[in-house]
Amino acid sequence: MFSTHKDIIAHANDIASLQAWKDFTLRFWEESTPTAVEDESVEEKSSQLFHNGFYRSRAALYDLTENDLNAYLSDYQSLRLQSINQKYQTVLSNRVLCSHVMANYFEVEKNVCLVSKNGAQWLEPPWWAAENSAPSVVQVHSLAPDNYARYRKITIAENSGSLAFQKAFIGQLVEEAQEHNEALVISNTPVQHSWLTTVSPVGYHLLHVLLVREPDEGLPDIAAASLTVGTQVNQPSRLVCVEPARVEEGALSASINPQTGLITACRGLNQQGSVETYIQHPDTAQTLVGEHLPNWAAIRKALLRFFDESSYLHVCSLSFAVTETGISFFGTNTDVLAAHQMHQPLLEHPGIANHLNKVNG
Repeated sequence: MFSTHKDIIAHANDIASLQAWKDFTLRFWEESTPTAVEDESVEEKSSQLFHNGFYRSRAALYDLTENDLNAYLSDYQSLRLQSINQKYQTVLSNRVLCSHVMANYFEVEKNVCLVSKNGAQWLEPPWWAAENSAPSVVQVHSLAPDNYARYRKITIAENSGSLAFQKAFIGQLVEEAQEHNEALVISNTPVQHSWLTTVSPVGYHLLHVLLVREPDEGLPDIAAASLTVGTQVNQPSRLVCVEPARVEEGALSASINPQTGLITACRGLNQQGSVETYIQHPDTAQTLVGEHLPNWAAIRKALLRFFDESSYLHVCSLSFAVTETGISFFGTNTDVLAAHQMHQPLLEHPGIANHLNKVNG
């Protein structure tokens, strides 16, 4: 087994490793250097991060003064780790297929229409088929449930009854799909829990969970749980599009105790680009640390049941919107691992380290 990132990459000759390296490299060069620190030391740090499999933004998010880079699950490793699920990763890579599976365990918003370069494929009767009104609000996802870059929450209330507008709206999305050579899914929107809206009215605040199997008996375990909470810095008010909060852009990460649902810590980047610790939300002064995530006992039970019955999965990263009655499936996203590792390096979890050793073999 190779002990360093350099050795692993140098000897990578399987499709999964090469694809993970390609995906990591493309994303690394797309990510901009933090504007607050553009000097020679930053270039040196960027080079170090690249050669260890991390995106540039991790330098600010991770506490590298107390922990060595090797303590953290790298972004390359998180991409590589997906292959341990083998062919079943295909289900996690398709929003429509994944939604069918998740609907057995969690709330899933109804997928209405699949839009691709070939046109619109309605999964429900078209809004104009019986001259029905469109929903007042819809969300548009990428077909790939781990890609949030194309996500939008769109308010069409005043035009929902206009057949001409409905067709023009779909036509615009088809043109977008053709231009970017991608597939989009239109679905209904979840209603966020009122407590979270009180904490901050800015966007959806997503619950992220990392599920793994214990190395000895293969029992399901919640390795990490965190809540990303939007801020005014992260997302200025917009009437049309509301993207999920991302810690790289100033969202807060609230660490959740997987056993009790207690929020034990909250961290986020301040305007100077440094990590700051918060007890309350900086915009609303609503307390976060010391609060419990609503309905956590039922949420935890559903998560463990899903993973226990999905024995073909070994590692799974899921994101949810928190509703009044539980959680609504939002996506499968390894890119949110930074929200967990702002609090504790993930390689300290034996299940994650064990599975990583298997794929590095």
